Amino acid sequence: MSIFDKPTLTRLLGSVEANHLLFLCGAGLSIPAPSNLMSAMRVAEACYDKWLPTERLPAALRSDIDALAGHFYKATLFKTVFISTLVPWHELVGEPNVGHAAVADLLISRAASAALSANFDPLIEQWASLRKVPMRGALDAVEAGEFSSEANPLLKFHGCLQRNREETLWTQEQFGDAGVKQRIQNCRAWMTVNLPAKDLLIVGFWSDWGYLNDVLADAINMSGINSVTVVDPASTADLKTKAPALWTKLNSTGIPFVHIQASGADALNELRTEFSKVYARKFLRLGTPLMVAAGKPCDPSTIDLDAFSTDDLYNLRRDAEGTPYNMAAKRREPAREAGTAAFAHLLFVHAGATPEGCGYRHSGRSIRIVHGAGQAIETVRERYNEPPTLPHADVIVCAGAILSGVPGRVISAGRGGSIVRPARGGSGSTWFTLDEARAEFAL
Repeated sequence: MSIFDKPTLTRLLGSVEANHLLFLCGAGLSIPAPSNLMSAMRVAEACYDKWLPTERLPAALRSDIDALAGHFYKATLFKTVFISTLVPWHELVGEPNVGHAAVADLLISRAASAALSANFDPLIEQWASLRKVPMRGALDAVEAGEFSSEANPLLKFHGCLQRNREETLWTQEQFGDAGVKQRIQNCRAWMTVNLPAKDLLIVGFWSDWGYLNDVLADAINMSGINSVTVVDPASTADLKTKAPALWTKLNSTGIPFVHIQASGADALNELRTEFSKVYARKFLRLGTPLMVAAGKPCDPSTIDLDAFSTDDLYNLRRDAEGTPYNMAAKRREPAREAGTAAFAHLLFVHAGATPEGCGYRHSGRSIRIVHGAGQAIETVRERYNEPPTLPHADVIVCAGAILSGVPGRVISAGRGGSIVRPARGGSGSTWFTLDEARAEFAL
């Protein structure tokens, strides 16, 4: 069952197309599995219980992270005891979930213009790092610009576990600190410049880190914003109660506003999946003129993209870019030069191949199609240094690549001059140019 209704999904995908989508991610994004990070209440309980043998504090502080951290701040024990000793940092790291994957993917591919995040955990950056993108969370507007070469900005106004964790924002008592005040003012200035004409997708803010909602309500400027979409499992009544100032601010201008009662991580994953389908449709259409020229009409819409998993669609995007599976897709839409790879897909569909993952099964063999980008097939193959643990296809069709000539020891004596030396990473796949594949499979 879909999380977004059709009008909302269409609006968000249109925002991607216009480069207007901006995420506001709260700490609640990191609670769903497999991340399973502690909520603010659980962190407060852990800190309170660890400190209890030393000092018996009012029981109300056990569930109030703002007030508990504020106690240590006023006692001048904030950095030396609370941050350094009591906070269970090992429980605030883990595995990225599908929400982190969606934010990272859409920032890397420039499908989202930016993300403003209260997540001091590094899980968005971690997902990117595992795909060889050294994404860095920015702590101010200057860094947001400096760090944008690898991905669109990830601005972390709460602070960052990996970067100066002593300055992370835990309590309103810190608002008087010069460094914290400057960071908040800097983020406010960044929002003044970057929020106009944007569609805001807000996930995870209505958690029990309530003071962060107040920081955002104070900092955000709604002037010129196109729309607001809030995704949170709580009821509208609960959201109004938890963060009345933020709720009022987001509803203050009469712009389109919708609250979807669902998991933020699941909603982000659905949006990422639908974005990938749009990419796939654009990609497959690039092959249509070549099919017409070949006298083999094939409608790309006959390929059922709804049957593809999120991972299959992501792998299709990587293959369309000529990007190995241990690296990240980086394009918001396919390059026109990828038309030959799209042509290869349509040729296999026209030949009756059975869809399998993001590739096919034909004549008893699994087929994967990658964009060769006019390079020598030997060069492309060497770049595909994929771990041997990844699933591999029997045949990799390197569409758009050329066979430039390789030593005889790596050329098979069989049909088509196929390259039979295992690819880097030991996948054991046989590599063909498109011309070789057409001869091999009678396409």
